[in-house]
Amino acid sequence: MRTQSINIAYLEDDLEQAKMVTSWFEEFGYQCEHFTHTQALLKRLKDKDFDIALLDWELPDMSGLEAIKQIRSKYHKNLPILFCSMRDSEADVVQALEQGADDYMRKPLLRIELKARLQALLRRTQDNHVSNMIEHGPYRFDLANKVAQVNGQPVAMTDKDFEVATCLFDNIGRILSRSFLLESVWGISSDLHTRTVDVHVSRVRKALSITAESGYRVKTIYQHGYRLEKLE
Repeated sequence: MRTQSINIAYLEDDLEQAKMVTSWFEEFGYQCEHFTHTQALLKRLKDKDFDIALLDWELPDMSGLEAIKQIRSKYHKNLPILFCSMRDSEADVVQALEQGADDYMRKPLLRIELKARLQALLRRTQDNHVSNMIEHGPYRFDLANKVAQVNGQPVAMTDKDFEVATCLFDNIGRILSRSFLLESVWGISSDLHTRTVDVHVSRVRKALSITAESGYRVKTIYQHGYRLEKLE
């Protein structure tokens, strides 16, 4: 994997920790911009695309979880995010992943493990990001023209159904909470109970014939949301 052109957004308010990790990035051949406050990172995301983001949980202006929600809903919903924290309970890990993190590392960070996890995240995402296409098995989504195909045949979908579908397929294997989908697709920041997401996910399942026969399934995660899974 070429590392010279990889740009990392690094959000960490502990300056000693940040100094050490940014020196690792230099050794890896990565370009890195370090931020101590979330608002500074969000402002930068308005005019710069990064390849990956490394975020801390405890931050001075908002939590890392809120930072993830802001990034996903308002800026780059597909930006690979590696979350790091001293917290390591199962509940904390699940909470971070549900909010939209792609991976989770416990502090103190280890140099070799960090590089391996970053490279794994980049491998998982680079194929879909080299074009305006998302492709998995029989499913193909032309993002520029908002056209969905199953086995080469176009499928009629509303704009919102298309956005829900592409959100699921672009985050395959990740738990997506209802609030995350509401923010990503409708731009609604709300934790209120709503059937809107459930109705649209059901319509997407039916329109794309997502069944065991297709090799994929949309699994309902009790009290949380949904996860698109590839069946082995």
